[in-house]
Amino acid sequence: MKYSITIAGMPDREKLAAEIWNENNRMIAEINQENEYLELEIYFSKKDVLKLDYEEFLSALQEGKKKLLG
Repeated sequence: MKYSITIAGMPDREKLAAEIWNENNRMIAEINQENEYLELEIYFSKKDVLKLDYEEFLSALQEGKKKLLG
């Protein structure tokens, strides 16, 4: 699957965000910098959003990959 990134300013945010879109032209995630840390928001639907600390989640993904591949 291919993804595209759009840097966007939003009326409800003070800082820019990186929107992550899939090849079906659906925004599936966003990385924002509104807090003291980068926040990753994963969109399952408009009402179902999972908010994570980007750096912590990236670290967990890297550890999972390392353990899986040995």
